[in-house]
Amino acid sequence: MDEKRFRFDLFIALCALLISAVAAAASAYQTYVIRQQYSATVWPYLTFITTSSTGRYFELDVSNAGIGPALIRSAVVTRDGRPVSTPETPTTSPALGLAIGPEREAARIEEARTHQRANLTISSIVRGDVVPAGSKLELLRVEGEPLERFILADARRVDLKLCYCSLLGTCWVKRLWDPSVEPHAVAGCPET
Repeated sequence: MDEKRFRFDLFIALCALLISAVAAAASAYQTYVIRQQYSATVWPYLTFITTSSTGRYFELDVSNAGIGPALIRSAVVTRDGRPVSTPETPTTSPALGLAIGPEREAARIEEARTHQRANLTISSIVRGDVVPAGSKLELLRVEGEPLERFILADARRVDLKLCYCSLLGTCWVKRLWDPSVEPHAVAGCPET
């Protein structure tokens, strides 16, 4: 009889252990689902917007169409596939200025010949910047026909790659001329 009692107690203990394991798994899954739902409430989604009015202006903006802030972790400007940087400051403003340098020089020559003037505004975006949800940042604005024409002719030679993260640490990379419309999820952003 003691042996039957022992087996019955063992059966009850194993059942309790199985129920506990199922409860722990359900709790872990519920935590995962809640984290996924919460991450959707802080999800940033950066896009590049180019606007042009032929002969008048060209504008390049980065916009956060998501519902959470985008924490910028790195910004790299390239020309013909090679990074453009300045030793003094690691910002996109001087790098964008250097990247469009040949076009600026050609436009200066054209402006001197035709007596037209162009206005150029370049903004920076650097590690640590935050692009709030629903906002946009003007990175480049060119007003005036000669410079606009030269920049549009060589626009695909200059690229910008942003690596950004959500508040929860999920990160993405978005390139200006990426054939894929959507940002690419990455494990983390490189230090710049």
